[in-house]
Amino acid sequence: MAPTEVNIVLKPPLNGEFYSTNDCISGSVKIQLNKAQSIKTISVILKGFTETLTKVDPINCYGQHGMMMPVQDNRSYHTLFSYTERVFPPNNVWDAIEGSSKPFKMKPGQYEYEFAFDKIPRRPKCLANHTKGLICFSTRDETRMPPSYNNLWRDLTKIDNLDLYFYSYGKILYMVQVQIELGKPNSWYKPFNRLVREIQLIEFIPEAQDLAYEEADEKEEPTNRRFPSTMEAARDGTSGEFNMNPLRWDDETMVGTASGNDQTRIYKSSFWIGLPDRKSLMWVEVRSKGLRETYRNEDLFCAGSRKFDKVFLMMRGDVTELKKWTIVPTKVQLNLLEIATYLSQGVANENYSSLRLATVDNLSKISPTLLDFENSKVIADKSGSKEALIECEIKLRNHPMLKRLKFNEEDYRHRGNRLYSFKTCTIKRVFNFQLLIDWDINGTTKQSEVIIRPMQIFVQTRKDLRNDILPKYVEPPVYSEAAG
Repeated sequence: MAPTEVNIVLKPPLNGEFYSTNDCISGSVKIQLNKAQSIKTISVILKGFTETLTKVDPINCYGQHGMMMPVQDNRSYHTLFSYTERVFPPNNVWDAIEGSSKPFKMKPGQYEYEFAFDKIPRRPKCLANHTKGLICFSTRDETRMPPSYNNLWRDLTKIDNLDLYFYSYGKILYMVQVQIELGKPNSWYKPFNRLVREIQLIEFIPEAQDLAYEEADEKEEPTNRRFPSTMEAARDGTSGEFNMNPLRWDDETMVGTASGNDQTRIYKSSFWIGLPDRKSLMWVEVRSKGLRETYRNEDLFCAGSRKFDKVFLMMRGDVTELKKWTIVPTKVQLNLLEIATYLSQGVANENYSSLRLATVDNLSKISPTLLDFENSKVIADKSGSKEALIECEIKLRNHPMLKRLKFNEEDYRHRGNRLYSFKTCTIKRVFNFQLLIDWDINGTTKQSEVIIRPMQIFVQTRKDLRNDILPKYVEPPVYSEAAG
């Protein structure tokens, strides 16, 4: 049995699951001395830090004359904050001995000391050391205290899986550490004192408003041509012309004049699907007001969810020919794509993974009215031609399984981490929704894909969000007395 046993007992967080911005971390330290010990100080340290390790592909590392150069790993370490509280000797004794280094002889037995820290700050300490030109994922103004990430990184390295191994190269750790300084006074032959340390990791996730960040809409140029969105086609159709020119591709089209989450956005297919006449095209559009921010336990498909409750099949071609074909959705799958990026000394590594949220087969058999192709709506006609743009709603919200689906209802842990987006100096974790729909087109199977980005995932539920704004003051009613 070790001569000194240390046990850290923490007061549970307010929500009972993880520590957050409004928690003050406190608890007690229980020390069991199995024999007499000389102890100078006992301190409790609360600290947080980020650590990343990135690698360069040696195939791409060539020096002069095409000779391969040795490749070194890139490491980065950022201190988020560090608090220290001395619990022994007490302040009155420490002041009386004026910080003397003479140790105290303590008898065998159990000792308990309480500690309490202030709330974890909202901005990391490392910002003061960011030099000009330092490459970071977030700017100085938008950098906030990040959540815990990869607390189980040691377990990931034990698994024979390279994906998990490289995934563990980035971590954000918050810990409570007890440090006991043992030994006799310093002397010329014994300049160092032995330290006994006990560490306990804690899970810290800031409030949703502290995790939110501004993400610019991403622009991409695909290999195929962009087809006009519904709103663009309707606008062009007022003059009898249909917009057939290739335009700049937007993964996300913003419609309307409203701002924030009240703005309807159109997320279009990653690629178009050619139809049997080799002239007509079809694609899928998701129109949503609430996919930019998704909280735990939110409905995804049911009516009024503002997520996937408005999905449309768009077709461009000859109306007469289009309605002759049999186009039936057969399968729908919703995935959550995770992209974790680590940065160190200007070198970044990315880790990709996919989490399946829902899969439904035999759509047409379970919900035959899911796609009412006969009652599709013509959005725009091309003057002097039979070519038109047709809209047909895919009523996924009516499916008995999908309309009950809630996001992350079970509070799932992916690779040991809860589902949340964040961005800090050297680590960025983002998520995308991927909606896949399989189609039976005249007996031929095709698949459409819609990627929802940019977006942010929160581990909190909307009902848990605090509202620090006081309610509007209302004047009390005035009563008057009248003679009866």
